Amino acid sequence: MSGGILGQVLTVIAALGGLLGAAGGLTVWAQRRKLQADTADVLTDTALTLVQPLRERVTELEAETREASRNVRELNDAVVSLTGTLRDWRIAILSPHVTRDELRAMVTRPVEVPNGRVDVG
Repeated sequence: MSGGILGQVLTVIAALGGLLGAAGGLTVWAQRRKLQADTADVLTDTALTLVQPLRERVTELEAETREASRNVRELNDAVVSLTGTLRDWRIAILSPHVTRDELRAMVTRPVEVPNGRVDVG
């Protein structure tokens, strides 16, 4: 009988050990999922922290690009206008019918430049 009781006690201990092992396994599994979720949160927060300054810089660069494009358009308009003025002056200089006084009057007149970007005169 004592062998039977000892066997039963060992069986009960083994069963309890198995239950404790299973409970421990479930705890590790639950902790692993929590650790993965915490890791994902940390990575997301870090990424957002790193990305935010880049977003701000991109916004600044877009504004600078718009301003630069506007300046290029204005300067292009000024170049077109001044090229026309120079062409008119050249035609007048090469014309045998334009007098020196008329040429002086032409070049002393204010030159119209779009948006007043170029100060000529």
